[in-house]
Amino acid sequence: MATVRRILMIAPHFEEYALRLSAALAEHAEVLLVLDTSVLNAEFAGRTMPLHPRLSISHSRFGSPAELARLLVHIRRFRPDVLHWQEPSGFIKALFAAVTVSAAARSARTAVTIHDPVPHAGRDSRVAARLARLRRFTRARVDRLFLHGPACVNQYQQDYLGTDMPDPRVRLTDHGVLLPPPEPRDPPPAFRALMFGRMEAYKGLDTLADALEHLARSGCSLHVDIAGRGPEMDRLEDRLRDLPGVTATNAFVPAASLIGMIEGASCVLLPYQEASQSGVLAAAFAGGRCVIASGVGGLVDLVDDRENGLLVPPDSPAALAAALTEVAGDPALRERLSNGAARTAATRLNWDRIAAQLMADY
Repeated sequence: MATVRRILMIAPHFEEYALRLSAALAEHAEVLLVLDTSVLNAEFAGRTMPLHPRLSISHSRFGSPAELARLLVHIRRFRPDVLHWQEPSGFIKALFAAVTVSAAARSARTAVTIHDPVPHAGRDSRVAARLARLRRFTRARVDRLFLHGPACVNQYQQDYLGTDMPDPRVRLTDHGVLLPPPEPRDPPPAFRALMFGRMEAYKGLDTLADALEHLARSGCSLHVDIAGRGPEMDRLEDRLRDLPGVTATNAFVPAASLIGMIEGASCVLLPYQEASQSGVLAAAFAGGRCVIASGVGGLVDLVDDRENGLLVPPDSPAALAAALTEVAGDPALRERLSNGAARTAATRLNWDRIAAQLMADY
């Protein structure tokens, strides 16, 4: 196989993910990263971007014919050995992916990272339905499909392809750390839990509300911070605010503030009903914080029960309440689990290791 010298990475979403991956890949090849720099700059406000002398960044909003033309010019002038897309969401962006993959097919190896093999319930599924044909077109034509863990591969095989026959183009890649703090800090001595992110139906916010109400009725109140926007936060905000010890912030939280919230937490909660990969999990481990997570989807590929977190059944308020009570009442357990989370971040979720494997898999 020919040596990979130039990689064109295109990321209409997942900007921090794409930047950290591209900076690590630049240790091995020249990388041109195309993304919306206004989004990237907003995500890194107050933080230092990971950069590299062999990494160049080009701006695109992925919305106009002129921007599609510029992508085609990048392919012609940069002459990438690999064209790698972070799979887009949205019809126009999916059209850009289909056109550029077709244009590069004869001159470069093509790849796509599939962050969600099948759409999540709710808004994601409605968006995905509009671009299903374009997504299928692109997935069928690339040389490599990168998925985050065995659970995502199984979703792709069983739920998307509907077959037990493996797709030989599929390769595994881990979701590297996000929102790493400038320096590691010990968890707070008093227990405090955190749930954050886009609050869609599949995130299980209602399960957490049920669990906290169960604890309140039994006379146990815990400090729990819940932060993020979304339809489930709109629906449950008043109910959450009435619970003792609970702070609900129905607003977008900037990345720098999220890092501070993770540092101020003892553990991060992921009571999801379904999951593929999880940036929330990657951020929790990057901050050295253990998790209490549902045993679903890609979460079970990274959460080793009682090693870096606790796994509980989905849609089980009683099990979630019991896990919260156990972790809150056992500082030694919290310390052991948090140490395990930090080890996972430093090993499996290390971007240099991920990039080296990606180079071998191209």
